[in-house]
Amino acid sequence: MDHSIASTDKVIVKGIQFEAVAGLDCWGRPGKAQPIELEVHLTPPGGLEAAAQEDSVAYTIDYGKLYKALKAAVFGGKFETITQLYQAIRSSMPDVISWHVHLSFSKAILAAKGGLSLTWTGQTDETGAAIVTQVMVVRDIECRCIIGVNSHERLEKQSLSVTLSVWGIENRLSPSMLAGVSLNPSPTLTYQEMVKEVAERVEGSSYETIEALATAIAQIVTMGHGFDNARVTIEKPGGLAGMGASGVTIGRTKAYFENKDFWKVKRP
Repeated sequence: MDHSIASTDKVIVKGIQFEAVAGLDCWGRPGKAQPIELEVHLTPPGGLEAAAQEDSVAYTIDYGKLYKALKAAVFGGKFETITQLYQAIRSSMPDVISWHVHLSFSKAILAAKGGLSLTWTGQTDETGAAIVTQVMVVRDIECRCIIGVNSHERLEKQSLSVTLSVWGIENRLSPSMLAGVSLNPSPTLTYQEMVKEVAERVEGSSYETIEALATAIAQIVTMGHGFDNARVTIEKPGGLAGMGASGVTIGRTKAYFENKDFWKVKRP
């Protein structure tokens, strides 16, 4: 079967909920268990065509066995970093040509109502080499600042919801290196420090447009925390009658800011 076609076939297990020590908890403490949810998508060699033709589980991934393997690897585990948790999950998987591992931490960050999620997506080619990407998302960071162009909007702070997405550059890895993949050099520290700085800087800022504020946040995330790529979404509740919220999403790279000095955080 064609490799590119086979890679579109997936066996999915999702909604696996457990508690484990993985990096720092919401108070920045190591060694404290926290609730985690896991979702895994896997493509076996050859895809799922044979399983469909033969109507046999022998040609696919038995999700019951997969669940038991994942459970044994992570339930009640103690991992110094989230990357180590991912490595344990990856090591418990059967041979596959592509995988998608999504971890959600609902209580990882006090200021983020939507929690923290990390996703690893990998795919091997015909030579056995793999490309792996890592995406980290912090959802719904609660912030308040002066924002808006109208005179009354310049008098009081308004509530905003900020969502940050950052991702690592694709790395080509040999099969022997897969167990040690880490595209974010310090995930358990970076997200805590990054969110704290963003919240503090937004709290003391004053902008007329959320476009300018979103760009300033993107600069903090890329230039201040070393990420090559960042996406910032800001939502402003209400604003007009009959409208739930207004907002923007922008994507910026570290290279975009390297020769610019305009996007400073504006103070009231």
